[in-house]
Order: sequence, then structure tokens, then C-alpha cells
Amino acid sequence: MKIGVVQFKPELFQAKENVRKALEISNNFDGDLLIFPELAFTGYLFNSSDELEKVSEYNAMTIEKWQEFSSEKDCAVIFGYPEKFMKKFYNSSVMILPNGAIKVYRKTHLFSEEKRLFQSGNTGFFVENFKGVNIGLAICFDWFFPESFRTLALLGADIIAHSANLVMPYCQGANIYSSIQNRVYIATANRWGKDKNDEKELCFTGESQITSPSGEIIAKAPKDGNIIIEADIDPMFSRDKRLNAFNDVLKDRKPNFYRLSQ
Repeated sequence: MKIGVVQFKPELFQAKENVRKALEISNNFDGDLLIFPELAFTGYLFNSSDELEKVSEYNAMTIEKWQEFSSEKDCAVIFGYPEKFMKKFYNSSVMILPNGAIKVYRKTHLFSEEKRLFQSGNTGFFVENFKGVNIGLAICFDWFFPESFRTLALLGADIIAHSANLVMPYCQGANIYSSIQNRVYIATANRWGKDKNDEKELCFTGESQITSPSGEIIAKAPKDGNIIIEADIDPMFSRDKRLNAFNDVLKDRKPNFYRLSQ
């Protein structure tokens, strides 16, 4: 499977224009799976639920545009967006398939002030098969909890599509070891640049990357700039969990001992 990871800088609140720019950047993509950052087309730094309400009005348009793209290119597309459901907001990622079907993952681990505006995700982790490859979804701060990527590996993920708006400098390095520990590809689509909203400002780290089950960085973006990095992945590599002739990273687990003493 040929995958593309889009490093992108949306302008805060400018959803319609951000979608237009992202479609333009992606026009020549000819792979099977395209992954965008967390809150990819709205920006990230919201101060109120009213601001979330404003940008969520573009969700239907955004999904429709990428459904058209997915159908035309015969590829799956994953991106983060502020999902409104039952008058509540979730920091979510949507996977769009060429037949128009969508699958939504809601962020399990909220970071910092996200807890003021978003509900904790309730979908749980899951894996979707597309063109014979098992794809798991995760969002940004999920990486900080080893259980996230381990759960996806146990569910059979060949690749973890990790949409992110990273502000701490640790994730890219940590994902090398997460790939090794779980023998899985991890594709982190990160944003770059700054968001500024009134007196608040956040800087994002860029350096989107794709790591292999052996921990090799097989594609990496610079710190700044809108760019698509690409890689061919072999699902049989991620399905082989043998570390050597004697060790299998999943079969050797001892779940009975992974609990607090009574």
C-alpha cells in the first residue's frame, strides 16, 4: 500500500479556504491512503464552544469534498475535525472510503485545555480494513499512553494513522520505539506553524513522519511547510511480530501480571 502523510498549516477558523488549499496540495497524489493532521482544516486554538460551533458548520461540506476526492482517486482519506454530535463536541478523526462510507474515531486522551471544550472520546480504538491493509486511527496525545498503540496492534493494525497537532517535542522520537515495541507502522501527520487567538498562542512542531515495524524512519518532513511525504508499506512486515527466533512481541505478553497487586 502506498500512503501519503500531509503536513499542513490551516488558518484558524478559515475552514472553506483550508479545504481548498488542501485539495490543491493533494491533487497529484496517486496512492491508496492519505492522512491529514488533527483538526486539519479548522485550526486548533479555540477559546469557546461558540467558536467550535462556528467551524463545525463546515463539517458537512468538508466531508463531502473529501468523499468526492476519495472516489475520484480510489483512495482512503483520514483527517481530524471538530465533530458535533448530540449537542456535544468531540475531537475526532474520520476515515472516508471511495464508496462514500465513513468511520469516525473520537479522541480517547484529551490534552490540556481540550478538556474545557471537548467530550472524552467514546468510540474506543478500532481497525478498518482497506485494500487488504488493517488501518487503526489515533489522535495526537493518544501517543503518550502506551496502551493506545498496543491496543491497536492487538486489534491487528498494520498501520496506525496518527493525526496530530503536536506541541511537545517528544512524539516523533517516541514513535520510533512504539513502532519497534508493537512491530507496526506509525504514520504521524502533524501540523506546523502557529495558532493565535486573542492572547493565546501555540506553536506546532511539524516533522511529520512514517516509521516502520523495525523502527526505521522511512519518510520525514521538515519542521515547516505544507508537504506530502510518501512511503510504500508491506502489511506482512507489520504482521510478523517475531523479534527473533524465540520472541514474539505479542505472544510473549503476560497479561495476568499486568495489574496492580491486590
